[in-house]
Amino acid sequence: MESNKSINDNTIKHPSLWEGLVRLHPKYGEFLRFCIVGVIATALDAGIFYLVRLFASYQIALVSGYCLSLIVNYLLTIYWTFKKKPTTGNLVGVIAAHMFNLFVVRMSLMWLFVNMAGIPDRIAYIPTLLISMVTNFLVVRFAVNKTEKK
Repeated sequence: MESNKSINDNTIKHPSLWEGLVRLHPKYGEFLRFCIVGVIATALDAGIFYLVRLFASYQIALVSGYCLSLIVNYLLTIYWTFKKKPTTGNLVGVIAAHMFNLFVVRMSLMWLFVNMAGIPDRIAYIPTLLISMVTNFLVVRFAVNKTEKK
């Protein structure tokens, strides 16, 4: 009679959720890393804002948080998300992509949801954020890959 294998037996290895998604399509891992970087950058931005706000104006706090989180966002995006080397071209591309996403995608979606569809802004922010995550990923990815081919 065979004995059951121990739960701690390492002979059977099940892939993690991450590995499973990456096996489905390698770009899924890239997108998940991009989302993780976004969460880190957002948390850093908010943390710096509230810290600097203790002793400075909200304008200085806002700029400080945004600038520092953008630097971390850029470095993590280049090195970890897309596994590239930093260049002047991809720096400009990432900054331009983020500005495009903020001022074109997010502002337009919010305007459409609030002014055209009549959705309250606090609710409209949620689909705007979700859609802008996807568009930002695509635009940043394009910018990073485009600057590498030159």
